[in-house]
Amino acid sequence: MRPPARRGTFFYYDEKGFTLIEMAIVLIIIGIILGAVIKGKDLVRGAEQKKLYSTFLNAWDMAYANYYDRTGLILGDTDTMDNSGNRDGHCSNPSTENLNSQLRRVGLDPPSQGETNSTTSRLYTDSKGRQATIHVSFRYDTHQGNFMRLDAVPNELGIAWDKMVDGQVDGTQGRLLYIPSTGAMGTPGNWPSAEDEPLRTSAAILKLTF
Repeated sequence: MRPPARRGTFFYYDEKGFTLIEMAIVLIIIGIILGAVIKGKDLVRGAEQKKLYSTFLNAWDMAYANYYDRTGLILGDTDTMDNSGNRDGHCSNPSTENLNSQLRRVGLDPPSQGETNSTTSRLYTDSKGRQATIHVSFRYDTHQGNFMRLDAVPNELGIAWDKMVDGQVDGTQGRLLYIPSTGAMGTPGNWPSAEDEPLRTSAAILKLTF
C-alpha cells in the first residue's frame, strides 16, 4: 500500500488488486500443475501395469511355451510334482508347488515371486485405492481349450493387458478374454468400466496356443 497522497485538503490511498488477466494466469498455472500431477500418476500406473504384464502374465505364458518346447508336454497336465502321471493334453489345474516343481525338473525357472511370496499371485492397487490379489491357474474347457485363468483382475488392469496382448480392447475376441461368469467359460463379454469393481464371478483368461 502506498503512503497517502494529498490532494488539496484531502488524503487518498492508491490501492491496486489483481486484475482479471493476472487471476487468469494464476488459474492457468494451477491447471498446468494439476495436469502434470495427474499425468504423472497415469505414467506411474501404466509402468506398474507393464511391469505386472512382463513379470507375471507374460512370464507364465513364456514358462508354459518353454515347457512345451523342452518336453513336448503341457504344463499343468498332471497333479504330480515329478512330471509323472496320466496325461491327456489338458491343463488339470495343479497347485503352485506342482507347477514350480514341474518347471524346475526340466531346468526352467518359475516366474519370480512378488509381494505375496508366491509365483502364482500378485498384488495390484487400482486407481480407486482398491487392492486385489490376482491369482493365475491353468485350466481346460471344451470351448476355450487350454487357458490361463486370472482371478480377481481389476477391470482397469484387464483392459490395459488386453491392449498389450491383442493390440485392442475387446474382451470378446483375441487371446485375452473377459469372462463375466466363470460358470459359462465359453461366453466372453465386453470389459466393464475401468472404474467399476470387478464382479466376484468374473475372470480374465489367456488362451494358450496348444
